[in-house]
Amino acid sequence: MIATLPPEIALALADGLLALHLALVAFNVAMPPLIVLGAWRGWRFVRQRALRLLHLGGMVVVALQAALGDLCFLTVWESGLRQAAGQQGYRESFIETWLSAALYVDTPFALLAMIYLGWAALSVALWWWVPPTPSRPATSPPPSSA
Repeated sequence: MIATLPPEIALALADGLLALHLALVAFNVAMPPLIVLGAWRGWRFVRQRALRLLHLGGMVVVALQAALGDLCFLTVWESGLRQAAGQQGYRESFIETWLSAALYVDTPFALLAMIYLGWAALSVALWWWVPPTPSRPATSPPPSSA
């Protein structure tokens, strides 16, 4: 299906996917220090269960992919889109050039996998060190006195 896209559409989708990927990386990297700082400063939002589940879920996906030796599925999709656009490298568009330079580092995968797994372990540990606020149970009306 990707191969049937017009090149300009494939390139736009690849650039958009790269921007999304960078945002997710920033979120996953920023959350643990933000949680610790927020706990210290009394910021309530760092204890929101939905935010913490979103972060922990993202880190679990990253850690599992790293443990299995797989590339991130977002990287694979972006690469397919770039190939559908007729590209071979990361030098075609402004957005792509700058975001990919910030996102992709020239580091051995084994080192990155250890970093991903360690960051995921820290994210899991923060569930106990700075627990999220429990979900509120549905409140029932007080019993009537008849």
